[in-house]
Amino acid sequence: MYTRRRFSNKKIIILSAILLVIGIVAFKSLLNAVDPFRHLRITIHNQSDYDLTNIQASLAQGDSYNTNESGPTYIFEKDIPSGAKVKFAPQLKLSGEGTVSLEFTDNRGKTYNKMVCGYTEYLSGNSYVTVTNENITVKDECM
Repeated sequence: MYTRRRFSNKKIIILSAILLVIGIVAFKSLLNAVDPFRHLRITIHNQSDYDLTNIQASLAQGDSYNTNESGPTYIFEKDIPSGAKVKFAPQLKLSGEGTVSLEFTDNRGKTYNKMVCGYTEYLSGNSYVTVTNENITVKDECM
């Protein structure tokens, strides 16, 4: 007599869980692959003892033949408290090539200006800014 093999509910649940995990890993890998081509994002990690205020990202445009022209400015509306980590995408428009700089003030009144994208044509990628009491470090992955 012919008998059909049946999957138990337990086997179906285990198989579904495995497929779900594989799908999540594949989706995250796809996101990581397209990450450099997404709109520019700036991550600020405030490891200093001071809050950061008046945060502005600005664009300087121009090429080697022309002097840099001041471009648009994006104002980040929130303050960044000491110990916080914030990620934002400045809404800037670029035509040609340019650089992106970040200006902010700490709650002592001291103003800082750092270039966060040394050269960009597409305003895409990531820039990581770490602020400590001693210095400001920037790791840019701009395109």
